[in-house]
Amino acid sequence: MRIFKMAKAFFLNDVREFNGFFWPFVFPLILFFILVSVFSGTSTVDSSVVFKLGIVKEEDFAGFGKIIEQVIEKIQPEPFRVTVFESLGEAQKSLQTKKIDLILRIPKGLNMAMARVLLFSGSPAKIEIYELANSFESQTASRIFQSIFQQVDLEMAKQTIGRTGGEYKTVEFIAKPVEKEERSNKFHYPTYLFPAILLMSVMSLAMFNFPLWLINNREEAVNKKLYTTPTSSFEYLLSLGLGLSISMILSCVLIYVIGLTVYRVNNSCIFSDFILKLLYSIVVCFSMGIVVVSFCRKFSTAMVVTQVAYQLLMFLGGFYFPILNFDMPEPVKFVARVMPTTYLVENLRHSLGLHFYSFSQMELWLIPGLWIIASVVVFSINFKKVMGYE
Repeated sequence: MRIFKMAKAFFLNDVREFNGFFWPFVFPLILFFILVSVFSGTSTVDSSVVFKLGIVKEEDFAGFGKIIEQVIEKIQPEPFRVTVFESLGEAQKSLQTKKIDLILRIPKGLNMAMARVLLFSGSPAKIEIYELANSFESQTASRIFQSIFQQVDLEMAKQTIGRTGGEYKTVEFIAKPVEKEERSNKFHYPTYLFPAILLMSVMSLAMFNFPLWLINNREEAVNKKLYTTPTSSFEYLLSLGLGLSISMILSCVLIYVIGLTVYRVNNSCIFSDFILKLLYSIVVCFSMGIVVVSFCRKFSTAMVVTQVAYQLLMFLGGFYFPILNFDMPEPVKFVARVMPTTYLVENLRHSLGLHFYSFSQMELWLIPGLWIIASVVVFSINFKKVMGYE
């Protein structure tokens, strides 16, 4: 009973202050509104200018066909990133789901056709390319690819005419449109953003209020006065965590109401799978808060550390954009991969039918879990110092 009374007192004391009310309850809603207003019109979150080319080879390059192979080698890694597929059907599925922008099919007999053109001015070699219907990116990739081959054709024409005096027949491209796959889970930025706003609200309480309260009370000797009462350090810690948990729940409820009624986010967020992952995320965020208080002795130091960590965990954690899909320096990607928030927000998005990274279910649960274990061990070692109990 004492724990619940103290938790209520901590909660009321927190929300009486403007900072304690504004950051967990008001700011997430403002940020939600701003980000959705600015970015909800985007149809894709991939801003890479490199096109993804899928190649289906029905025969290996040989003889004069090596010319095409050399061209393909030269266009990598820019402006094309090449993926080889075993079958045309597999490549078309990837094109329909926008995993690639263009398909190049190398048909049987292409090597012989190239030889006839170059040696005997025979019928033009034919190459099939597949575009995604009504896709600007796919059609642009197709035009760029064909223009590159036209330049190669001009050079081959000069050599052929100079050698044989005959007429050179340029490579003939046969463009075939592929219809887009109808998908019920079209990209919806408010749904994508919803888990990030929830986590941001939880983190603001777990990484600011929780450690800063503990450090401030320790510096002001509030803890020592509290320990003169029947309250133990464990009860004090538990009641503080419980009081902040009440604020977290109320903040999440507000975000749920706005998300479901105003922005029409995917209603899978009300199912038990999503809620279980959200509760797990709250535990992980608390673990990050106790790491801060374990290493920071002074309030001013903790303020700086929490600010820096908070920004890194949000932006490198992929809260607003899937940054691991962008071209970034490897050290930055490494930092993003070891952050627990990268896996927490992706795990929540899985429950909403969104998949942006190729993490396994084990990674999504295990890596944040390792953070919990490491944090608890560090906090346990420094428990008496952290709680001002000695």
